[in-house]
Amino acid sequence: MFELYEQMFGEVGTVNVLQKTSEVVSEILNAERATIYITIKETQELKSVAFIGNVSQSIIIPINNESLAGYCAQAKRSFVVPDAYGDFKYLDPGIRFDKSWDEVNEFRTRDVICVPAIFKGEVMGVVQAINSKGDPFHESDIIPLENISPFIAYALYHARLYDELATLKGLEKEKAEFMRVLVHELRSPVATSRMLVSTVLFTLKGDSQITSALNKVENRLDQLLLLVEDILHMSRIKSGNPLGDISIYDLAVETSTTFEKYIEEAEAKGLTMKLELPDYPVRIRIDIHGYRLILSNLISNGVKYTSSGSVNVSLGQNNKWAILKIRDTGMGIPKNDIPNLFTEFFRATNARNSKIIGTGIGLAGVKELVTRFGGLLELNTEENKGSEFIVRLPLISKQDDLK
Repeated sequence: MFELYEQMFGEVGTVNVLQKTSEVVSEILNAERATIYITIKETQELKSVAFIGNVSQSIIIPINNESLAGYCAQAKRSFVVPDAYGDFKYLDPGIRFDKSWDEVNEFRTRDVICVPAIFKGEVMGVVQAINSKGDPFHESDIIPLENISPFIAYALYHARLYDELATLKGLEKEKAEFMRVLVHELRSPVATSRMLVSTVLFTLKGDSQITSALNKVENRLDQLLLLVEDILHMSRIKSGNPLGDISIYDLAVETSTTFEKYIEEAEAKGLTMKLELPDYPVRIRIDIHGYRLILSNLISNGVKYTSSGSVNVSLGQNNKWAILKIRDTGMGIPKNDIPNLFTEFFRATNARNSKIIGTGIGLAGVKELVTRFGGLLELNTEENKGSEFIVRLPLISKQDDLK
């Protein structure tokens, strides 16, 4: 039991723990076959996830009284059956013994012991041992199995969580890929429509009534293209696939290059742009295109939502983190909006009221990327006074730097 406990909370995989447990069950009871089943909630079935003995393949059985393990899960009851081909009226008149496994494996089951593995009041699975010869099981054999069943239930619980998490991640990636393909197909007709409107505007520039209406159409198409591009970026991010090459980069160089792209736009609004970089390299291992997206989103938002004042970008590091700060003197974010700020398609109330074009996707993508890179994202903001976003990304270790 102590060995199982150490493995359960150590670095050994869940499957290995369950397999080891089935071996322990077999040893304790001197059983010819020991099987651990996990409950499949969606189909109300039991599936064997670990076994020892003459078992050729995984077994799936319904949770009902048509099998002994199924009855054990249904009734949440431990029991010993001295003769699997005998009378079960003392347990439940409706119980049946499923002989199909015996027939396939040319085996004659004699005595069976079943114990439910229960965690938080829910049957996570069943522990079953079977003999065809040798010493028969006794009621007293239930006690050692019930002693280890909580550990088995705990392992089965985490196995289910892992499976559900893997399924959710898979669905999330599939959804992201579907959105990417869908929006990519949408981009072409929207871009073509935008080009046609521009052509008609140029041709009919003398007709003020028509050009006024077409200008509105052009503006709407520009907004739609912006939304399409942002959704494409977000879909690529949520797919989990790298956006570019993953390698060791100097963030000082990349920060300077991206910063320069927004100087002209800021100066056109009368804003002051300031960049502070260290005189040493800030080296991290990262998907560089992802870093550029983080930086460009935060700088562009600073320029977009600041009507006067400045946008300052600084980069530094401490012993553990590369620290990127983007501070502006813009409209800031209302206190009540902060909890939802990094949710897809959410825009702060003052941003919506300003009529500044935006999609509410950029910051959600920033949060997703920072988390993917093992970083932290912080926000200091006050409405009408400005905002400061702080991105912390892990520096490379000395061992990585030597590679």
